[in-house]
Amino acid sequence: MIQRSGYIGVFLQPFTKEEIEKFVAHWLERFERVEQVIPGQGNYTSTMVIEKLDDIFYEEHPQFRIIQGDEFAWVYLSNNRQIIETTSFFSDQIPLSLEVLLELPNLVEVVEETNEKRLKELEEDHYF
Repeated sequence: MIQRSGYIGVFLQPFTKEEIEKFVAHWLERFERVEQVIPGQGNYTSTMVIEKLDDIFYEEHPQFRIIQGDEFAWVYLSNNRQIIETTSFFSDQIPLSLEVLLELPNLVEVVEETNEKRLKELEEDHYF
């Protein structure tokens, strides 16, 4: 059975267009490939390669796939929110789902998706 790994990154302030551009710029510098789910696709299977910031589709809930070698991580965020959710497959090393969060600007906390207590607190504080 394939195991997956997921994290929630909590940020200092709600995301703006400029903040999202900073995230994508970071991923473009750090990882082999960045893709974004094409808006309006009902099945969320179509993506477009992001090579520069002008390629970003601006929408309320952008979703990205970050690729490094044979691994990939999904990244989910929303405008005017303060969290990024990530998922990838389990790895003996740092999972890509964690690595895509590291060093992002204004990141204040990373929570494993299995930490039900902390996730409940974040939900009660209206982060979700």
